[in-house]
Amino acid sequence: MLRMVGLIAHAIWAVCATATGAFVGLAIGLHSGGWIGAVVLGILGLVIGALAAAFPLETIALIIEGL
Repeated sequence: MLRMVGLIAHAIWAVCATATGAFVGLAIGLHSGGWIGAVVLGILGLVIGALAAAFPLETIALIIEGL
């Protein structure tokens, strides 16, 4: 039961991290570089979000320490 809760929490974290990374990259790219910048930085944000989703404890520690 506890393992299932952990898997659900990790799945929710993964979806939120990838979506947030893609959205932030898209917003910054659209603001600074138009449609091409939005596509490029959106993909880059998706990759960074996927890395954050793969390593949740390290990501949280990095956020708490203040980058």
